[in-house]
Amino acid sequence: MKLRQNEWCPVHRSHFCCGRDAIRKEKRQIMMGVRRIEDPHHPRGYRELRSAAEMRKLMNRKIVEQDRKCGICHIEFTDYSDIVPDHRDPKGMGGAWRDDHPDNIQAAHWWCNSEKGSQ
Repeated sequence: MKLRQNEWCPVHRSHFCCGRDAIRKEKRQIMMGVRRIEDPHHPRGYRELRSAAEMRKLMNRKIVEQDRKCGICHIEFTDYSDIVPDHRDPKGMGGAWRDDHPDNIQAAHWWCNSEKGSQ
């Protein structure tokens, strides 16, 4: 009987025995929390970049602050999967210029955000 690559060996209690190669793990870039990036051209002097988890926390807070209504069309949200973060003051199309500061983010429907674009 042959063991699968992700299966524990009952004899050796290991993943790396009985002729199996080690499981290769892909290197992932982990962005922790909120990063401040110094930007002399920005009015605050810095920009904030948030990880996906921090952005999700911020979005949940913004939904409650906005009384569960879209920041663009002011229609009440019906489905959580329709909500995306909208940058009130977009710095351009490139992701390197984004500013995820709480004052610059609002909750919006994905179709309202895509219609608004980078205006």
